Amino acid sequence: MKIVVVINNKGGVGKTTSAVNIAAWCARFGHKTLLADFDPSAGASRHLGFGPGAGRVKTLCDYLVDASRDLSAAIHPAGDEQLFCLPAEPSLADFYLEVAEDAAEAFFISREQIPQEFDLVICDCPPNMGPLAMNALAIADYALIPVQAQYLAVAGLEVTDDMLSKARRHLNPRLRTLGYFVTHFDRRTRSAAEVYDTLKQRYGDLLLPTVIGMNIKLAEAARAGEPILRYAPSARGALEYGELTRALLARMQD
Repeated sequence: MKIVVVINNKGGVGKTTSAVNIAAWCARFGHKTLLADFDPSAGASRHLGFGPGAGRVKTLCDYLVDASRDLSAAIHPAGDEQLFCLPAEPSLADFYLEVAEDAAEAFFISREQIPQEFDLVICDCPPNMGPLAMNALAIADYALIPVQAQYLAVAGLEVTDDMLSKARRHLNPRLRTLGYFVTHFDRRTRSAAEVYDTLKQRYGDLLLPTVIGMNIKLAEAARAGEPILRYAPSARGALEYGELTRALLARMQD
């Protein structure tokens, strides 16, 4: 089992969209995949159809207050034979902190508590340095960082990089950076290409060559509660996430 944390301290960079669609492609490529939603906004959960009105299911919140610590009870099929979801809900942050005050454990999800039947676990994290993000980093094999094709997003990467360095030193020395990739890439503008070049100079081979362009179908798929490859499989966004996922899977084999 490999655990990948999709993380960036800046919001609006396509983190949730990427986590969902990479997880969906991993499943399509034949890997039993769990999308674990560590973000109290529950965007990834909604993207897979676990939003309000979809029927109450057990979530990560239920696991936190469950004395039996049975994580499998909060894991649900997500519309593909190989894709599953551990959903969040808006009260996740409050539940996590409340339980933390009364417990001795530093974190509440360990690798051992995740069912070992999964080949891959893709974690969507909140855009902050809080305990939920740190829990995900503490159990992960890899960190994957989406970067919006804007200069301010590049400047803000220092905070994310510093957090990953601290996580390696204090929590998880085996944590590796799987790569950086560019999102919201507008092919009509020179500035997007310049952002890519800046990232290439800074990160070298850690920057993945596949970029995720501006594509309205990605937003439509999120509203429909489906991954892009199910909602519009021939859309450019679907093909780009497929290409990106192939590259990521190849890197994890190295």
